[in-house]
Amino acid sequence: MLEGGGMRCAFTVGVLDYFLDQQIEFPSVATASAGALIGSSYIAKQRDRNTNLLAAIGKNRGTISIIRLLQKKELFSMDLIFDKLANHTFPLEFQSFSQANSRFIVGTTDINTGKPVFYDQFDKQKDLSTIIRASCSLPVLAPSIDYNGKKLIDGGVSDPIPITPLIEQGFKKHVVVLTRNKNYVKKPTKLNWFYKRMFKDKPELIKLLRDRHSLYNETMKKLRTMEQRNEVFIIQPEKPLDASRIEKSHRKLEALYYQGYQVAKEKHQELLNFLQSSEKPSASVKEDIPL
Repeated sequence: MLEGGGMRCAFTVGVLDYFLDQQIEFPSVATASAGALIGSSYIAKQRDRNTNLLAAIGKNRGTISIIRLLQKKELFSMDLIFDKLANHTFPLEFQSFSQANSRFIVGTTDINTGKPVFYDQFDKQKDLSTIIRASCSLPVLAPSIDYNGKKLIDGGVSDPIPITPLIEQGFKKHVVVLTRNKNYVKKPTKLNWFYKRMFKDKPELIKLLRDRHSLYNETMKKLRTMEQRNEVFIIQPEKPLDASRIEKSHRKLEALYYQGYQVAKEKHQELLNFLQSSEKPSASVKEDIPL
């Protein structure tokens, strides 16, 4: 499973690149938020696509803008990131993605019901791109996405670390890639007043955003319990990250990438021992994804 986290996913990119170098694959990869974009490149085995995307997002002044947030309620230029960069400049090799042995699961959130909605069937590249964009559309920072009669937003809002669909598939062991360090505790938001004003006609969404920290912390407690039972193998930063969700510093992103690659390398044998003890390993990536 792959956790999201915006630009903090540079750590995840390093982990997944090491997996690709070592030809480590998983039968299912569950993702949410930025983890969905990163994870799709891993499924297609496009090793350099993620680093190119992150570098381009960091270099381009138009990708992240406080002025645009105030004017258009959109911090990230979603058209630039998900259309120009992800679909045209560094396009996903959809044929390779479609022919992969791994099942790819993307978590989103229904903005009206507050319930998680998961997708794992992508007949067309446009469908995949739309669902990934929806999974990355954090409320306030990006508009919701219309898809098949639903208004969808960031999957991390309703299910921050989407291990549930993997458990429901019958997997007994899971590999989880996190973008937060061990012992990280998510704090309550200070924007409840703002959410109530902005989403006054969506009480379920307001509740989700208000209690998001509790859901995240409870999910982490569940993972730690599963880890003690040898059901989960966690890969995460060793120390608090020197990078934010909207980080654009090339130096910090590069350091985060190499940290992820190195942590995965150091845990290689331990990971293999864990996987060899399971007949059906899974993996997953999150935000701010067994795989």
